[in-house]
Amino acid sequence: PETSSPDAIKLPPVKGKIEFENVSFAYEEDKPVLDKVNLKIKPGEFVAIVGTNGSGKSTLVNMLERFYAPDSGKIKIDGYDISKVTLDSLRSQIGIVFQESILFRDTIYENVRYGNLNASDAEIKEAITMSGADEFIAKFPEGLNTNVGERGSALSGGQRQRLAVARALVHNPHILILDEYTSGLDANADRSMKGRTCLVIAHRLATIRHADRIVVMNAGKIAEEGSHSELMAKNGLYRQIFETQAVV
Repeated sequence: PETSSPDAIKLPPVKGKIEFENVSFAYEEDKPVLDKVNLKIKPGEFVAIVGTNGSGKSTLVNMLERFYAPDSGKIKIDGYDISKVTLDSLRSQIGIVFQESILFRDTIYENVRYGNLNASDAEIKEAITMSGADEFIAKFPEGLNTNVGERGSALSGGQRQRLAVARALVHNPHILILDEYTSGLDANADRSMKGRTCLVIAHRLATIRHADRIVVMNAGKIAEEGSHSELMAKNGLYRQIFETQAVV
């Protein structure tokens, strides 16, 4: 994993403006996964990134936490080149929820607390409320003391994802990334996004129809971008994918 250079600076508290400037990347030489991508995201904007498998959407978002470094181009947050800041100061301001949310064989409370071991009871409960997990937790006789089982086996996939969102929110990140979030971005998710820049990698387009902006990736480039209604009217790749899914 990449480490910080000795002269890296601490990233100050960010508002959440994100810029990809001519970003290119390849896992193998001459097989670009990202090809000169330019994308600007405003603080507090909810942006969905969609596309077919292998289009580069997950790689693009993973670069924000410096899981990979661009082969060329720059990524900036609030104007700071992220390659020149410390990893701790960068990652502490980004909350990420992966498609497969790993939970530990412990209580709901402890699984959420793992996101910030210094969190107070009030902060843990607030994160749970913002994620929408409070609704299903209230139905369990033991509430927050319910044991989630091995890898969260006592919960449904949607419940596991909500807890993973709560865990990501408990350290109050300014940027929230949801990777293949499938629970449906309803009013609960809107609560968790409020005041944050939110990037959602979506496979099921029906879950992100009310995003501020939808960015459609194809073969490592941005093919289209706009709101759901704008992209449907364009009659391009987004509409093609959406209509294919609607038939299923």
